[in-house]
Amino acid sequence: MSKKRIMSLIVGSLLSATVHSATVYISDIQFVAIREGLDNSTRAVERGLKSGTPLEVLEQNDGYTKVRTPSGNEGWVADYFLSEDMVSRDQLDNLQSRLDRSIETRTELANALKANQQKTQSLINANSALKNENQELKQQLEDTEALSEKAQSIVAQNEDVTYQIESLKQQTNIAVAKAEALQDTTEQKWFMIGGATLFGGLLLGILAPMLRRKKTGTGSW
Repeated sequence: MSKKRIMSLIVGSLLSATVHSATVYISDIQFVAIREGLDNSTRAVERGLKSGTPLEVLEQNDGYTKVRTPSGNEGWVADYFLSEDMVSRDQLDNLQSRLDRSIETRTELANALKANQQKTQSLINANSALKNENQELKQQLEDTEALSEKAQSIVAQNEDVTYQIESLKQQTNIAVAKAEALQDTTEQKWFMIGGATLFGGLLLGILAPMLRRKKTGTGSW
């Protein structure tokens, strides 16, 4: 084994302790395979890792890094396939996803704001309608009170008229009674006058012959 190979193994062993918990990412290469050894000709333990896939660093050795994939497979990959930062395309995708979520959130907020504005307008319209209805009810109440006062006045007038009619009825009854009494007295007077006239006529009829005889007798003496 060459000195360079030995030094690489020593350095890789020393570095493996410091990079054990580090994370690297598949670079802008579209797809990468993880292999069993430090050579692209060794068997691939996992294929098709696309750019931006995070890998857990286990060990580094001579331009290769031993990693653990998200699915749990362990293997080696050449360092030129790796990047310590998220690749620009993945960053762009990430930013695009965040932008899409932001746009969705903004749209949702705009829709919520529009719905709240519609609700607010509906409440304003309902409040205005209630105010108008309240005003109409107040007017109806005032009209009802005025109508009630008129009704009370009419009832009072009717009571007064009823009293007056009742009083007139009583006065009429008294006048009728007086007239009937007066009629009875008048009839009695006429009856007495008629009786006296009849009695006087009978008396005159009796006395007249007697007076004629008396006159005749006196003339013969």
